[in-house]
Amino acid sequence: MAPTEVTEDYYLVLEVDQGATPEVIVASYRRLALKRHPDRSTKHNATAEFQLSQLQQAYETLSDPSRRRTYDLTYASIRHAQTPGPHSAPNTKSDPPSEASQINVLQRLKHERNQRWQVRKKTFESTICQLQSIIRRLEHEIKNLDSIAAAEAATEASKNSWATWLLSPLYKKIEESEEEISRKDRARQERRIEKDMKERRRDSKRIELTKERSLLAAAQKEVDDADMWDDQKIEALWSMVLVRKAAEMAEKQRAERERMDKVRQQEREHWQKVARERAEERKRQEEQTRGRQQRSTQGTQFYASQGSARANNSSVRCEHDGWWSKVHGRRICPDCGDSWTYLLECPGCRKHACPKCQAAIRRSRNARRYGHRARNRSPDYDSFY
Repeated sequence: MAPTEVTEDYYLVLEVDQGATPEVIVASYRRLALKRHPDRSTKHNATAEFQLSQLQQAYETLSDPSRRRTYDLTYASIRHAQTPGPHSAPNTKSDPPSEASQINVLQRLKHERNQRWQVRKKTFESTICQLQSIIRRLEHEIKNLDSIAAAEAATEASKNSWATWLLSPLYKKIEESEEEISRKDRARQERRIEKDMKERRRDSKRIELTKERSLLAAAQKEVDDADMWDDQKIEALWSMVLVRKAAEMAEKQRAERERMDKVRQQEREHWQKVARERAEERKRQEEQTRGRQQRSTQGTQFYASQGSARANNSSVRCEHDGWWSKVHGRRICPDCGDSWTYLLECPGCRKHACPKCQAAIRRSRNARRYGHRARNRSPDYDSFY
């Protein structure tokens, strides 16, 4: 059967703080029990009995160290669930406390336990010191009584010795009265009684000392066991925290690796696309260049054949003079291979050429005709203009 889930703030029921000592809890329980008991309460209804049952349950939980330790592990979540925010709805099921809060609770409990133990330990040590002092004093008094009895026995022995009997004719023996003898007997009996009482008291104090030492050892063992249990719990919680952090770090590293792989894949695809575009561009340029060269070769061959035909048909050599007419339409120059929107046609040999090549052809013709004299300026040309 699963244990019942605790949802009540027992510290609030007992009206004490979380770090209250067992003595404070007992005193508060007694005060509230007398105050809220149905026999003493002015309200004779079920509310007082319900409050008393809550009070009894809270006292039973907080007075037992192990049950209180277990309750303190979930106290933070209980207090958080019972103090909602101004705009928050009532939450019937609170989230379990985190490992950090549990570790803080265990460390606080361990610190409070150590403080209480230091107080108890000082009390035990003080009691043991007092008992040891009493035992030493009793042993000293018993030793004094034994020394007094030994001195009296030595005195009686000296009175009854052979030396005293031999010297008795010389020294008159002092006779003791009955009263003196009875007084010594009473003193001797009182010393025996006093010694017997002191021995009994010493033995009882020794028993108390042994009991206090055993209680101190048991309390020390209880505190050590509780600290060891808390240390094991803290170590287990820290292990859980480290495992969770390692898992989170591994998840982050995996996400980072995936992101970097995605970025590298995108970069690889980008550069592959750029390489394909560049290859297509080079291929297109090569095709354009190849087409231009083919068209230039075809135009050159065509105009060469036309020129040779015209040259064969003409009976005289053409000097390329006259006005060259325009032949419209995109054509390729047979001399330079450039594409033009029109070409110039020689009126004599019907040779076609672009304006650039036509100017070169006519310059060569004029140079041959006039021997470069047409391009030379007179000495007075610059001064005149």
